[in-house]
Amino acid sequence: SFQNRCLDFRGCVSTPEVTKILQEAESWQESIRSCKNQTLDLISLPSEALQKQTCQNLRGNDAKQVWIGTRRSSLTGDWYWLDESDFNNTNWAGSEPGDVSEGQCAVMSLEGDGDCGWKDRNCCEDARPLCYAAPQILQIN
Repeated sequence: SFQNRCLDFRGCVSTPEVTKILQEAESWQESIRSCKNQTLDLISLPSEALQKQTCQNLRGNDAKQVWIGTRRSSLTGDWYWLDESDFNNTNWAGSEPGDVSEGQCAVMSLEGDGDCGWKDRNCCEDARPLCYAAPQILQIN
């Protein structure tokens, strides 16, 4: 489990950010449930900043690929994030994603050149879940 040690000079972060790769390799659907069981979500990576930060945090990890919280719509074929963020900033590896027959879900690769590129995969394949919780900021009204 990795926790960011961001400078919180005002003491406003009530819960730190959590990024965690679970040990058990499982299907994409099972991964969502496993993250929820830890009060986390399968990670959505809508911004380039979060993509880079997450990739850096995971360097040197023993996992080869991890499920991320994106899926291809069965109706439109478009990709979307589970948390419903805009799907604009992507980090697909090489010629990924392939066509619909190649996969409806996506993994982040932690092998190779270290850029954490995404690859489409069959949702029933096994990979380890990458779970996430955003930092919670103390709200003062």
